[in-house]
Parts: sequence; C-alpha cells; structure tokens
Amino acid sequence: MPYRSAALLSACLPGVLALCLSLSPPALAQGQPLLDQAGKPLVLGAKRGPRRKAGLCLDYGKTRFRDGAPYRVIEPDRTITSHEGMDFCKRAGSPVIAPLDGRVRFVEQDNAVYGGVVAITSGASVRPRPGLAPQQIFVEMVHIVPLQGLRPGQAVTAGQVVGHVQRANRPSIGKSPHVHFALRRCNDWATCHLDPNFFWRDGPGRLSCHDGSKPLPPGRIVAPVPC
Repeated sequence: MPYRSAALLSACLPGVLALCLSLSPPALAQGQPLLDQAGKPLVLGAKRGPRRKAGLCLDYGKTRFRDGAPYRVIEPDRTITSHEGMDFCKRAGSPVIAPLDGRVRFVEQDNAVYGGVVAITSGASVRPRPGLAPQQIFVEMVHIVPLQGLRPGQAVTAGQVVGHVQRANRPSIGKSPHVHFALRRCNDWATCHLDPNFFWRDGPGRLSCHDGSKPLPPGRIVAPVPC
C-alpha cells in the first residue's frame, strides 16, 4: 500500500549527488544517476559514521567477507557475487527499528530459507537515471522476527521497533545473526536494489543512527538497528 502525505514536503540530499526527493508529487529528478548506463547500481559505500557501533559487518557492493572469503550466494536462477544490501550484525533478539517514516509494505513471518522480513514504503521516489520514470523506494529488513500484529498498510515512524534479530537458524542467514538491509525501487529482487548509502539522514556515505531530536526529511533513512 503506497504511502501518501497530504502535505507537500520535499528534501534534497546535500553533497555531490544533490539527490532530490519528494512526497507529493512522489518524484523529482536528481543531479546524478544511481545506475550506470548498463543499469547496474552505482556503489558509494559507508564512508563515515558510527559503523562499528551500528554493527555494520558487510557493506553494499562488497565482494568479500571480512575474513577475505569471496561473497558467493547461489540461487536457483543466478549466482550472486556482490552484496545487494547492508548487513548489521547484532545479537539474536536485539531490536530492529523502522529506518524511516512510512507504511508497512509487507510482512513475512518466517521463510524457510531466509527467515522473517518487514518491508516499509517510504513515500519518496527517485529517477534512477535520466530517461527512466520515477520509482517509489522502499526498504526491507531481512533475517528478523517481525512483531506480531504488524500488518501491511500500518503507519510506522522512524525508530519504532518492528521486530527483533533472528537466530542464525535459516540457510541464508549464515553463521551469525544479522539484519540484511536493502533499499529497492521495484519488486524485482535481482535488479531493483540501490545502495542505501546514498540516502542517509546525515548525507551520502554517512551512516546515520536514529535520534529523535534530529528531523528525518522525506526520502532519508537511518540504520535499522539502534546505535
């Protein structure tokens, strides 16, 4: 269920991207593309911010784990060698929070392969590159135990607990509990991810923790775990 605001709100991320976002109308063009000419997402990475405190253990676009082993995930229709989200390693049972204001897009309680998922629609849209139509962005938190009663269409606010980190009891979670955090522009799992690092509250590449005293403009995000 798409999120719509009655108020006209807009914001522009500072820095080289000058990525402008809006709630109504739900899209604006940005200064530089988020995809290359081949349609592959550009990688920025978390360059600053409390990465250790947030538990960031695998950044977007990484091709190797911290121990040097190649990143390789085999799915029925493809082999993934570049990380398509950000992993935040936390103890099982640690809270998982909404990284933005929006509405719950969908909830999956416990998939046999990857565990639970909560997705939240932001209400902001981006034009991935010139010539493409604007697309509404949403976020997913995977490998979590969603709160009971959380339902599609429900309004949530940044910092609100939406679940807890799941135990490492599903094949795709691996050996360590963590939240796989993805930012998407459409429903195609394989092609529609973008680097979340373009969208932090404090600016591109600056991982941001939730702080109720700091305003969170539309289209910006904070980490999906308290830090």
